[in-house]
Amino acid sequence: MRRTRVLVPILALCALVASATTATAAPEPSTSPEVGLATPAEEARLQQQLAETEPVIATYNGKKINLADGWQGAQACSEVPTGDVYCYDSAVEADQALAAIAPAPRSPDSGVVSAQGSGEFGPAAIGDCAPGWVCLWEHSNYTGRRLQWSASGTKQLKDWDFRDKASSGCVNRNQFGVLAYDARTGLPDPYMTLAARYCYKFSDASYPTGGNFNDKVDYIEM
Repeated sequence: MRRTRVLVPILALCALVASATTATAAPEPSTSPEVGLATPAEEARLQQQLAETEPVIATYNGKKINLADGWQGAQACSEVPTGDVYCYDSAVEADQALAAIAPAPRSPDSGVVSAQGSGEFGPAAIGDCAPGWVCLWEHSNYTGRRLQWSASGTKQLKDWDFRDKASSGCVNRNQFGVLAYDARTGLPDPYMTLAARYCYKFSDASYPTGGNFNDKVDYIEM
């Protein structure tokens, strides 16, 4: 059993790198992420990183808010490459602001458009995760509050008021995906692999002990 647990994360990481495609390709929807259980060594390393995290203070409507205490009405929050966090009243407003704060290269034929800006939802909304970003949504149809990052690291979702609240996600990066974990006391942490250039509905991701990953993600490594 231990041998299997060691092998699965290695295969998962290989899948994250192998999923890379060209920068002009739009992210593809996927309904079957790889899942597994973290090894004791992996959990120890991740918990050490989580212990070093600090409160997430965001700028929202000109004020500083601690996201762990709630979003105060914001609908989209983003951590830009500098480490600063900004929140906005809508995803459209966030996209407009980030185009100036942290511009991402876009190709005219990329197929990535703002679904919320066009009034479209459901699978079409995967385009709302801009190139270079990792995005989580509150609802399984890529709607509701949106939380996103561009810098790598281990993110403790309770610090972002998103623990057990993520229902869909998208990794719009050319390479290196995301491992999304459910923290369990005294038991191995189940994880799912979110590969680069793919989007997922967490209700379609099988949970290792039964059920699915909807509203179960506690922290991510990206």
